[in-house]
Amino acid sequence: MPPWTDLSRNSISVVLVVVVFCILRYLKSPWRKVPPGPRGLPLLGNIRELVNSRWLTSLAPKDIYGELMFLRVPGMSVLVMNSLRVATDLFDRRTTTYSDRPRLILASEIYTGGLELAFAPYGDVWRRMRRAAHEGLNSTAAKRFQPVQTKEAVILTIDLLVDEASESLKRIHDHGVRIQMALLPGSNWVQIFPWMKQIPSSFAKWKRLGEYWFARDSEMFHGLLRKARDDLSTGVDNMTLGATFLKQQGRSGLSDTEIDWLSGIMFAAGTDTTTLSLSWWLMAMIVHPETQARAHAELDAVVGRDRVPAFSDLPHLPYVRATIREAMRWRPSFPLGLPHATTKDDWYEGMFIPKGTVCFASVNACNQDATVYGDDAARFDPARHLQAPNGELKQLPQEGHVNYGFGRRVCIGRHLANNTMDIAVAMILWATNVSQAKDKDGGDIRVETDEYINLELVHLPVPFECNIEPRFPEALEILATERDRMR
Repeated sequence: MPPWTDLSRNSISVVLVVVVFCILRYLKSPWRKVPPGPRGLPLLGNIRELVNSRWLTSLAPKDIYGELMFLRVPGMSVLVMNSLRVATDLFDRRTTTYSDRPRLILASEIYTGGLELAFAPYGDVWRRMRRAAHEGLNSTAAKRFQPVQTKEAVILTIDLLVDEASESLKRIHDHGVRIQMALLPGSNWVQIFPWMKQIPSSFAKWKRLGEYWFARDSEMFHGLLRKARDDLSTGVDNMTLGATFLKQQGRSGLSDTEIDWLSGIMFAAGTDTTTLSLSWWLMAMIVHPETQARAHAELDAVVGRDRVPAFSDLPHLPYVRATIREAMRWRPSFPLGLPHATTKDDWYEGMFIPKGTVCFASVNACNQDATVYGDDAARFDPARHLQAPNGELKQLPQEGHVNYGFGRRVCIGRHLANNTMDIAVAMILWATNVSQAKDKDGGDIRVETDEYINLELVHLPVPFECNIEPRFPEALEILATERDRMR
């Protein structure tokens, strides 16, 4: 018998052992039990789905794959939760496992130097900044800003009536847009191939650009606190959030740069989200005049027409407040939310979720969950937030929408944001009547409620025209008097 025969037999035996080992390992692998998802490309996995933000933020993934969808690209797994039930189970009830942030190389490490609280992983900086922000923005602390919020609501309403505009927030807005564009999974190669961060800046334009904007934004945020620092040095407390952080600096242990960024990102986040939410709300008022009429009647009954609304009126204006909740539920500005990351392997309803998975709760899918909001969840209807027969606001999950996030990563400025929206909307509705603009022939100019401008993770309403007029003759004069009184 030739000597190579024994060799061949041995080789075949080794191959068989390896094959059997691989089969057994495959059969026992928990990865066979990951949630369903689209079939990926060879080597690149689900890169097509991850960069298709219109599809990812729509209701289509839920219709196709159900409450959980699993995606994979080289070096990263992504889980999308498409129901409020699942998002609550995982983000709210398993906070230890699901409250970390993934490593966001471009958005967090380069563009913001690790100083953006919302993106920071667990660690000393996150804990100190979060603690300081909580002290300055919890539900009790937020009340001290009500006089300023009332004044700004008056000024905003006057600006709407006399058609004024301001460019002073452009740099803040541009900062937000840059970060949003860098957040979407698959939007930059360094997120998929982390080794690329080691490329010298001289050979990586994207890295040079990120470092440039971090330096520029650091200067901008420092400038925003200059007046607060000057005032405090002379014994004056200007009652701003930045001044609050500065007064707490000895206790919080934050550096000057950390305070600059904490103050700046709180301002930037509040400005962008409030502006977007008010834009969607205004659109809803235009296309639903019956909603506006009911809100006007409530305001006339509670406030009258001799004075502007105050914070003390808000508990008695449930329908006005319901229009805000419904607008935020109906058209969320951040339809996919911000990413979480798992800190360990986990199992959920027989499905395997590996450690390090990037997890999104689809805000859009949760806000239109028929099991929570009814079969007409796609329709704008503020009454869904009211309870019969007294018409008070319902205690719905997450304030009637999930725009503020979940668990330990819930938006820390939500109390301030709610107060800002409540008083601004009450003031606008009290003073104005908003209606569709007319074309040259006197017909209504259509408002596209189902279209939007897609900025990856952010949806803006398509620009629309409208008429904003005083609701009664004395409205503008009363607003101007109130503005002058508050100066």
